[in-house]
Amino acid sequence: MNFSFSEPINLVGLAAVLLQLALTVGVILRVMLTRHPPGSSFAWILLTTILPYFGFILYLLFGERTLGRWHERKLRKEMRKRRQIFRHIMHTEAMAPENYRNISKLATRLGKFPLTKKSSLRLLDDSEETLTLLVNDIDNAKELITMEFYIWDVGGKADDVSAALIRAARRGVQCYVLVDAIGSSRFLSSDWARMFRYEGIHLESALPVSLFSALLCRADIRLHRKIAVIDQKIAYSGSLNMADPHYFKRNANVGQWVDAMVRAKGEIVSSLYHLIHFDWKVLTYSEITFPEFKNSAVVEFDMPDQATVMIVPSGPGTTNDANQRLIIEAIHQAKKSIEIVSPYFIPGEALALALQNAALKGVQVTLILPRKSDSIMVNYAAQRYFDELLKSGVHIKLYEKGMLHTKSVTIDGELSLFGTVNMDMRSMHLNYELMLLVFDKGFSQKVSALNASYAESSSEINLFQWYKRSVFVRMKEGASYLLSPLL
Repeated sequence: MNFSFSEPINLVGLAAVLLQLALTVGVILRVMLTRHPPGSSFAWILLTTILPYFGFILYLLFGERTLGRWHERKLRKEMRKRRQIFRHIMHTEAMAPENYRNISKLATRLGKFPLTKKSSLRLLDDSEETLTLLVNDIDNAKELITMEFYIWDVGGKADDVSAALIRAARRGVQCYVLVDAIGSSRFLSSDWARMFRYEGIHLESALPVSLFSALLCRADIRLHRKIAVIDQKIAYSGSLNMADPHYFKRNANVGQWVDAMVRAKGEIVSSLYHLIHFDWKVLTYSEITFPEFKNSAVVEFDMPDQATVMIVPSGPGTTNDANQRLIIEAIHQAKKSIEIVSPYFIPGEALALALQNAALKGVQVTLILPRKSDSIMVNYAAQRYFDELLKSGVHIKLYEKGMLHTKSVTIDGELSLFGTVNMDMRSMHLNYELMLLVFDKGFSQKVSALNASYAESSSEINLFQWYKRSVFVRMKEGASYLLSPLL
């Protein structure tokens, strides 16, 4: 038999086809055997079918919510400690107003933190004011400062905070700073990080990434929380990263970032402190002993009114999808109004349907989103949901004066969810996030007033005008929507 010169090439081609088929089938079978949301499963199968080698590698790196065995062991250990510390949480759910007891019960079971009655919350809607107050609190610190942020940036007021921490360390205050390894990579390689360590500030990176670790656990699971606790008496949390909006992402062409934070005193400070402690122990390789919380008989307040509030953290290995469950339950409970502010909006079918049902029942549903986002694909994926929402009667307003980054949900002017959670797949299912669940009319009214100020600088989408957008735009929306579970 005579063999042509091209036969070896054909054999190589056949092997490549068989390998491609094996990789595609392997991913499909793995997706079918692993619990993914349906949209996410479809997106992975589509990506692997179209780009088999690339899709297979991406699935190995990002396909499943895994922290690696070492982190998982530490997480289970610290979760047991948390349950022991807050053994009384089931006795606190009755502190909520009677009409919200179901949400309170759900939140305590999901978040594993107690509902607190004696806490004061001051809403801060100006980033410069927030950072100035934080610097002042750091300068007045006597014993201990603990902080964790997704992004710690360099420049402007962020440098003022860094300088204040160094001053505190020099006068003998213990300082512990935890930042996300990816979100704060610029800071971790800066002179500020070297000065922190030189001055005795304990600086650690959460969820560090290397080539080896990427093969064992997902590299895109991130610590997205923002918390600062001063002397175990004052706490900050909300949407603001440690970044000056005058300096942060100036080349992104989205305008200044607009954020909101809470300055808290009272019982809620203990919960926020314990959460930083938990993250330090679970998400880092640090062997440094983290100080225990000192219970104080004296509880200080910022304001005369005292809110009933609890924290609801979420993330892989804890209570999965805690914030998504809580937001959907809050939407179902709404009788008059729902206000949602979010920089990124890819809600998924469950949340989108809940919003449509609320609007169809006569609840006034208002979404306030940024006109421009720093992610073009997220923008187009969000628009894919607009048609059905608008037809159901949901009001969608696009903020025009910058990158609106505040994250809040307000129900009937009485209940608020406020923190770091975006209305997207990453926040709902993947990252380590935090929301404050607040049962307080006074605080909710302040959040609603802030939402009204955002609405004044926004333009509302008209359904009939929306239908006139081009076919090309609709195609980009559709393509982004197909990949939205992976964004």
